[in-house]
Amino acid sequence: MANTLLEVKNLIKTYDREEFFSTKKFLALDGISFCAGENTSESFSVIGSSGCGKTTLAKIIAGLIEFDFGEVKFFGKNIKSYAPREFASMTQMVFQNPYASLNPKLKIKSSFLEAFYGAQKDEAYKIIEDTLKKTGLDAGILDKYPHQFSGGQRQRIAIARSLLKKPKLIIADEPFASLDVYSQNMITDIFSDIRKNFGISIMLITHDISIAKRFAQRMIVMDGGKIVADGNYDDIAGAKENKYIYDLISAMEL
Repeated sequence: MANTLLEVKNLIKTYDREEFFSTKKFLALDGISFCAGENTSESFSVIGSSGCGKTTLAKIIAGLIEFDFGEVKFFGKNIKSYAPREFASMTQMVFQNPYASLNPKLKIKSSFLEAFYGAQKDEAYKIIEDTLKKTGLDAGILDKYPHQFSGGQRQRIAIARSLLKKPKLIIADEPFASLDVYSQNMITDIFSDIRKNFGISIMLITHDISIAKRFAQRMIVMDGGKIVADGNYDDIAGAKENKYIYDLISAMEL
């Protein structure tokens, strides 16, 4: 499906796990399949408890780790057939800890300029300033270092940096961790504006179904390396006979 942004088919990933004096295979992803962004940008959440495989899935889609079996396609083309720079311009990842994408030794300006390949500085600065405005930031941040900002500000800066390559998909892995409710709401609003104004699809990885509900209608629920539900919130909430889903919903209602 050439018009579909993302297709994941029967994805399998195992890790070697040391146990006492032996090494055993741990099945992190067990036949994952889904599509997203068919003919339009889409925001969706991948939800599950710690160890369910959601971050492994995110890193595979972002091209950060290899998988054992299956297929991942962007616009009908296997991700392994893209040149590294071409693929990097299509998908970006925002990490739980912004320091993972912002070098603490570099000013924000230098970190942003790293996103450009051979572009003229004047052209790069114009793109940077336009992007900052669209994420509620001002050019005054460029001469500062990451440690001079709060956690919420650093996350907004990391999101702005991910936009510089004009990707088709942003993968946000627990981006609300350690943020207060005000900052969480601000980041959620920024992601919503990005989808509407930039036409970028956004994949949110989270363990918190209440955040997922605020973020997007579509929810993909994972457990034990498998997808156990895929639908809107009402569909998910109506499946309380599944104990795992019931526990997720109950945690939101506490």
